[in-house]
Amino acid sequence: MRTKYRIIVAAASSLAMLAMAPAAALATETKPAGWGFCGTTDATWSTSTQGRSGTVTVTGDCAIKANWRVDIYVNGEWWATSSGKVNVSEGHQLRTAVPTMPKPNDKRGNYTYAKITYTSGATWKNVWEEDLGYLPCKGCTT
Repeated sequence: MRTKYRIIVAAASSLAMLAMAPAAALATETKPAGWGFCGTTDATWSTSTQGRSGTVTVTGDCAIKANWRVDIYVNGEWWATSSGKVNVSEGHQLRTAVPTMPKPNDKRGNYTYAKITYTSGATWKNVWEEDLGYLPCKGCTT
């Protein structure tokens, strides 16, 4: 009885290790040398026109040199973009100017979010979304 139990435990352990190995290999294949982390921690909206236009600022953290692109979506539609390159840093600021906002389709305002894409080399890509929520807009007529 003990021998059967040892064989079952050994077989289960081997299978578990084999199941984990391919996942670990895949995770490291797409990361460039020196990869650490690239993501975002916050997004804010600033306006001096009562919400008719403004700037979205995304705060990011990056442990590698990477290209970035920020796409702003308003009420589910693409509205503005900006892009650039960031060196290794925490708290880097990605700013995107947002042109005249549309007339809100909801009494709470324009639902807005930022989609941030980091890329490095030909194989590494990381996408984040930061929710800005409903932004009120006084005077939006479009």
